[in-house]
Amino acid sequence: MKKRILSIGVIGVTAFLFGCSDDAPSPVAPPVSYNESSSSTVVVASSSSIQQSASSSSVNNGGQSEKGTVYEHKIVDVPAPDIDYPDIVNNPVFCWTPGCEATVVPPSSSSKATPKSSSQNVITIDTPENKPPVINGMTMTDARDNKSYKLMQIGGKLWMAQDIDYAGVTSECYNEQADKCASNGRLYTFNSAQKVCPTGWKLPNREEAQAALDDENVPWTYSGRCKDGDCNFMGDMGFHWTSSDPQSTDKKYNDNGGSSGALIIVEKSPDYFKPKEDDPDDKAKFFQVDSKSKRFSVRCVQE
Repeated sequence: MKKRILSIGVIGVTAFLFGCSDDAPSPVAPPVSYNESSSSTVVVASSSSIQQSASSSSVNNGGQSEKGTVYEHKIVDVPAPDIDYPDIVNNPVFCWTPGCEATVVPPSSSSKATPKSSSQNVITIDTPENKPPVINGMTMTDARDNKSYKLMQIGGKLWMAQDIDYAGVTSECYNEQADKCASNGRLYTFNSAQKVCPTGWKLPNREEAQAALDDENVPWTYSGRCKDGDCNFMGDMGFHWTSSDPQSTDKKYNDNGGSSGALIIVEKSPDYFKPKEDDPDDKAKFFQVDSKSKRFSVRCVQE
């Protein structure tokens, strides 16, 4: 009986010892703490390990430590690499390879693009309408239709010595006869006369027209006039537009609208002009106020 009790006791003690050995928990690694810094923080396992058993010295494939092995975790600070990154915001010219900046010339502040004005974006088309006439000696060729006119100096200005024959604006030939346009030029209303002279030329003002009236060498053309389809005075009188405003001393100022009328030059041919003995102011050439709707001749003067 005593032997049986002793055997049971030995077995119990042995089981107790083996049970304690199997159930003993492995040491737990201390919690890992992290430091805040500008450098990168990396958690690694120390290469040294604390051995509690000579028989335990490896790690299984599952990543769990074998019994008796304890790993110590440490925080290692890895400094950020010292790289001089290019400033692509403030300096648009940069390089990715060291030393290449020496081969690149950055743009200067004065070379920055500036907005262009509207005038720089305008495309000018060189059409016959805006080409100046070609002057060769005392002859002018109108670039719009290639018609040529004789020129002369009057009062220090260059004048056309013939009436213009340009069909690009509203106008007509005397009694609608084409040969009259060829010999005497065309007849224009006041508004059309403002646009008929070629580029660089214009209607004469009062001062320029007065110089032409005073010059006996001016070859006036007695081309007549037209009004509402009725044309008259061909060969007897000539009528030419000016750009000046009428004055109260001009002939027919009150009869033809005063300041609302237009100033013209009237020239009578030597055969037609018969001076009145009782009118000392009666002249062959003079200023007159007339209606803007009538059609008269045009002589252009260089600007």
